[in-house]
Amino acid sequence: MARMNLHGVPDEVYAALVKGAEENRRPLNAFVVERLAEVANVVNMADYVASYTPPVGTGVTVDDAVAAVREVRDAS
Repeated sequence: MARMNLHGVPDEVYAALVKGAEENRRPLNAFVVERLAEVANVVNMADYVASYTPPVGTGVTVDDAVAAVREVRDAS
């Protein structure tokens, strides 16, 4: 596995990561690696949306979800 050192992490980001790790009862390193893996999976949002399969039986489509997000975004 690759190693990675991070520099210049804002104090509030570090504190949020520490809190998240504690709340999830995970070592900080494991928690951060899990979050980085999540980010890596959605770096290309178009690929993510194209591969998204809506839950079955909800009646909610991707277009419905996009419209809801746009509605909230535009209201703020």
